[in-house]
Amino acid sequence: MPALLAPLIGFALGVGFAWCAREELVRSTSALGIGSRSLAVVALFATLVFAPVSAYFLAFESDWSYAYFVDTRRIPAVFPLALVVLDTASAPLGFLAATRYARGRKLGPFLTLALPFLAVALAFVVAAANRLGVQASYAQFHGDFGTRPVAGSSLGYALLWLDMVLALGVAWTCRQMQQLVRKRH
Repeated sequence: MPALLAPLIGFALGVGFAWCAREELVRSTSALGIGSRSLAVVALFATLVFAPVSAYFLAFESDWSYAYFVDTRRIPAVFPLALVVLDTASAPLGFLAATRYARGRKLGPFLTLALPFLAVALAFVVAAANRLGVQASYAQFHGDFGTRPVAGSSLGYALLWLDMVLALGVAWTCRQMQQLVRKRH
């Protein structure tokens, strides 16, 4: 996943998780959802699924992760670490931002909160599609040598695998939050 998109996607996922947990949030004593079990599930998702998925590309395909706009050899080593911390925090922050809409039980406010983040992410993917469709180093991309398509490359397989892990993690997290309400009855 491109480095600067991960926090946007994580925030939108957190908003979606708040939608999944709305029944528990309505019954919760905290208006912000801070004490809810769903927030703990979202934090576990962010730590065990979302952060490793985004960190993989920062660690092993860093030039691609920055869409070849940044020479990763020139950025401070703390910057990718800070991005992983931001990625980890983005889903719980999205969840907390959306908890105030749980009492209304309407999808509209959740979509209004998540769609700008998803729109920016989609716009970036569309604008950088040519860059994201290539596996190379920064020097190879800008020197126009040694590039290869993502399809069929190790990066392509990693994208498929990790996107599948992410999708399964999202589905499992939503299911767990919905079961929290059922277990209380």
